Amino acid sequence: MAQPEIEGLSFQGALGAGGFADVYLYRQAVLDRLVAVKVLRATGVTDEAVARFVTEANAMAALSHPHVAQVYSVGAAADGRRYIVMGYYPGGSLADKVSQAPLPVSDVLRIGVQLCSAVAAAHGLTPPLLHRDIKPSNVLIDQYGDPVLTDFGVATWLDAPDAREIGVSVGWAAPEVILRTAPVDQRADVYSLGALLWNLLVGRPAFVIPGGDNSVRAVMARTRDLPVPSTGRADVPPALERLLAQAMSKDPGMRPASAEALARALGVIERTEFGSVTPFKVKADKAVRIAPVTSEVPEVRTRLQAAPQVVAQGVVPGRVTVSGPALVGDEKTANQEAAVSEAAVVASPIGRRRLIAIAALIVVAVLVAVAGSLWLTRSGGVEDGTTPSPTPSGSTWQAGVGANLPPGVVIISCVRDGGALDCRWDYANALNTDTYLVKLPDGTEQSVGEPGFTAEAPSPYCIQVKVVRQDGRFPQDWTDPVCG
Repeated sequence: MAQPEIEGLSFQGALGAGGFADVYLYRQAVLDRLVAVKVLRATGVTDEAVARFVTEANAMAALSHPHVAQVYSVGAAADGRRYIVMGYYPGGSLADKVSQAPLPVSDVLRIGVQLCSAVAAAHGLTPPLLHRDIKPSNVLIDQYGDPVLTDFGVATWLDAPDAREIGVSVGWAAPEVILRTAPVDQRADVYSLGALLWNLLVGRPAFVIPGGDNSVRAVMARTRDLPVPSTGRADVPPALERLLAQAMSKDPGMRPASAEALARALGVIERTEFGSVTPFKVKADKAVRIAPVTSEVPEVRTRLQAAPQVVAQGVVPGRVTVSGPALVGDEKTANQEAAVSEAAVVASPIGRRRLIAIAALIVVAVLVAVAGSLWLTRSGGVEDGTTPSPTPSGSTWQAGVGANLPPGVVIISCVRDGGALDCRWDYANALNTDTYLVKLPDGTEQSVGEPGFTAEAPSPYCIQVKVVRQDGRFPQDWTDPVCG
């Protein structure tokens, strides 16, 4: 359908199209500026799509943040079609940018802090607003080269009672969103922020394998079962590798507790590596908390990390529809690609757990040479699929995953509750048949069948762990001591 006539605006060209709306470039006569206008189609539009459209306009207008796309006005065109007049961002999207090459570490840290401030502003509303579709194609670049979060079509208030069928952006959505394994809160957006930053560093989503099976079923299964891979980049600081693994933890309780906590951790790394910190932008009436000058990452703990993978670009996962308590998502806003991939489920709110990380995390790098060279080619994307069956009872990992690879770096996290010490560990290429030796402070060894150890012990109490393969392959050294 042709672009609508809108009073005070002159048509300049088309910018994009989605499932229920189109985006056009107009010039606003009064202020003589270019604007992006998102127009709802006249036919084939459901009541849910109209509700999304209204939600998007209200959400973006409510935020008024420097890293959220501006909304100037809303209205109805002469032919009755609804529209939103928004800022025009000629720099394209982060998806466009990363399709050319992975971004420098300094840029990723800066973008991360800036986007965290936008998301924190949304979470700071009353009630909190969840974006639910944070990914590179939903971040535009302004004339200063800074990121601007857009497409709030599937955003919802945390206490919204709606339960409708929505789409999930597989590749950036948290496991609890994809598989409905837990109620969804602000930490689902924290996961998506971590997934976006990983994507910017590598050029593809973390659980998409170039040249592999990237059907929705396969990507969902890897998101559920596998540790967060290393970026494989020598210039990525180990602290950033750990932080991304924390942000993308399967367990929401292991992630940074908020977008602001993630921003502060990114700021610590930025200051350590580059000597400066990108401002975390909050409203003037709120206290500004500055990241401390320390080499430690605050308020986060690591459980997941994996061996490096080959860097490849341009692999984009697809979409899958799930049901959950949420508003229905909408199509792309200005400068997005034509396809629509909608986000996430939101459930009734739950209180955020605050877990205190007592132990110092010490990682021992174990590099094992594997014979031969595996060349991974660019994948054509993801096909539609269905939700995979649950992992077999009693194990985090699928049988056979990593059978021909050595165990990855073991990451141990210990938490103390009074006199009780609870330690857990994760690593790449884990098998159902793996067992573990735990070396206690007195030098004795204890065999356990699950990746965890608990003890009533005084503080500090230090343990070391060794992975034992059933067939005796890939013998491991002890980890460095981790204390709690």
